[in-house]
Amino acid sequence: MSAEKAIEVAILGCGQMGQNILRTLQNSPRVSAIKAFDRNAERMKELKTTFGVKSAPTLDDVLRDPAIKLVFVTASNNAHRELTVAALEAGMAVMCEKPMATTIPDAQAMVEAAERTNGFLQIGFELRYSHLYTTVKDWITRGLLGRVLNTQCTYCSSAWGRHDVWRVASKTSGGMFGEKLSHYVDLVRWWIGDEVEEVYATCAPNVIPYYEVHDNYHCSYRFKNGAISHLTFMMGPAASFKGDPLQNAVSQQAGDGHVLRYMIYGEKGAAETDVFQRTIKRWEFGEDDYGQTSKWIQNETWDPEHDFAYFHNTHDQALDIVRRVAEGERPSINPRDALETTKLCFAAELSAAEKRPVRLDELK
Repeated sequence: MSAEKAIEVAILGCGQMGQNILRTLQNSPRVSAIKAFDRNAERMKELKTTFGVKSAPTLDDVLRDPAIKLVFVTASNNAHRELTVAALEAGMAVMCEKPMATTIPDAQAMVEAAERTNGFLQIGFELRYSHLYTTVKDWITRGLLGRVLNTQCTYCSSAWGRHDVWRVASKTSGGMFGEKLSHYVDLVRWWIGDEVEEVYATCAPNVIPYYEVHDNYHCSYRFKNGAISHLTFMMGPAASFKGDPLQNAVSQQAGDGHVLRYMIYGEKGAAETDVFQRTIKRWEFGEDDYGQTSKWIQNETWDPEHDFAYFHNTHDQALDIVRRVAEGERPSINPRDALETTKLCFAAELSAAEKRPVRLDELK
């Protein structure tokens, strides 16, 4: 068997997400070298000491390096368009973290750049790699749930504690829906396999006074095939978490107000995913002399060491993207597919702002 082809990669933006990817790539035989760039000089010094990676003094130092084949864009959301388009035009493959951008025109420009250059662009919707949610997708594909008609997601989290974090500023984040909730509407689009035609979102006044973005949503969206999905989100009720999110966070947060649960309801059965209970369940519908029946027939769980593989599988996503680029394959998620999720997020923000339902065809 021939050796796996290895490529050089770069990471643009080396905060927590960039460092998580860096840890993954350092252990991959498909990655021959890593170059990192961040505008924070102190952070770059720390990275060089901690990880021993090559540091790029400027962005141009990355873009003009012909050895680099793949760039991971993990900077703040408002930098996504600039970095992604520049890397694509330099002939590099790009993985860009979600959300795509802070405006629809910026997201469209990224897709157009990928198409114009025939480049590789994948957006970081890693829940499509996460075992908890791929199990549901498998059940749907196998017909075990029948046609999915209704989903409900309930999500309660603790607050981002710092006042100055870029995620709570509207200019740099682009809104809470894209930054925090895009995963959870993207999942349902993927499960149902259809497009949303109308969104209605409403928000109460913020509990967290220094946020420039909403800290709560109740959102309903209707698909073209008639299916309905609901998302209820509250940030702040769950107990504040000061620990290391990479060290058994689910066990530390279980029972303290954190909730992340889906109910998926189809014509032939139903499923439930529950992150903080570490469970995934399935019911099968039938009929007897008294009418419809429901039988609970599957109840799976997982060990704590597999938490992130089950509900935020950035590890396998990063390795799969490296493999795809090395072998000349296309992205697993088409950028136009990711653009539809992005439009859905902005439709929800517009609906909440204008207090009315918003049709997706309003957004150009």
